[in-house]
Amino acid sequence: MKRISSLIVLCLLTGQMDAQTPAKTSNDNDTWELVESLSDEFDKAEVNWEKWYRKNSLPNTTGWKWNNTDNVKIVDGIAELTMRHNEDNTSDGGTYFKSGILKSKGTFTTGYVEARIKGAVIDVSGPKNGWGVCPSFWLYSDFDRSASDGKTVYCEIDVVELQQFDWFKGHQDDIQDSDHNLHLVKKVDGKSVWFRPKQHIDTQMNKYRISDDPSRNYHVYGCEVNETEIIWYVDGVKIASKPNTYWYRPMNVTASLGLRRPFVKFSNNANRAVNPLIDEEAKKQLEGMPTTMSVDYIRVWVKK
Repeated sequence: MKRISSLIVLCLLTGQMDAQTPAKTSNDNDTWELVESLSDEFDKAEVNWEKWYRKNSLPNTTGWKWNNTDNVKIVDGIAELTMRHNEDNTSDGGTYFKSGILKSKGTFTTGYVEARIKGAVIDVSGPKNGWGVCPSFWLYSDFDRSASDGKTVYCEIDVVELQQFDWFKGHQDDIQDSDHNLHLVKKVDGKSVWFRPKQHIDTQMNKYRISDDPSRNYHVYGCEVNETEIIWYVDGVKIASKPNTYWYRPMNVTASLGLRRPFVKFSNNANRAVNPLIDEEAKKQLEGMPTTMSVDYIRVWVKK
């Protein structure tokens, strides 16, 4: 059933009968070759840990911990990534939640990445329905501390971040608003300096409004990365592009479920843990835990 439904979706988006092609690219004449080592249909009974890191080499987080053994599983051809509150609110290094992540063992530099994803429902009464987690599909590099001045130390491409409920220039995002941003650490005068999207809107920040609630419905999120440009797509529609000036380090392909307000507070370039039994807003959002994001497939291509 999964393969049939996936094929139907892509056929509707592209008019093609080949599910193994990107939904939409910048040049219809380009031909693409699937990178098997970075792609996964999740059509086996268990996660293929030959492709994905299970315990080691996972990104550092200060607001929660990773536990793929308990929080990543395959159900009917879908990879399910779950965020769970620690039993009895037990503190683990000052954190109170554990979640799942799929980080590729192989790396990506230029090409096309795409995933069909449904976000994570946090069903609570009141105005904060949906708040608390961020389903993400992203690419990120390691840190090259030896980079020379003006060069990239770390680069990150967020193909999509859902449910951030961002506040920007007097506007409060809701469940339909998605983020498609770039993050960068660059060497400046011998120091590693963070460049964040809100500081560099024209070169690093994109927002898009999805047609429905992405925590309850699947959408196809894609990104084409070439030597000069980074281009974002949602459901086969181009939604944004930025010049590719610094995003050239090898990056791991990653899908993950992280925490957001009110379970964490952002400070000093990191999401810091909040004790959900002490913070009243966080305590109310616990009614929606555990919660799960769903990944139908991840596909990566390079140009032939």
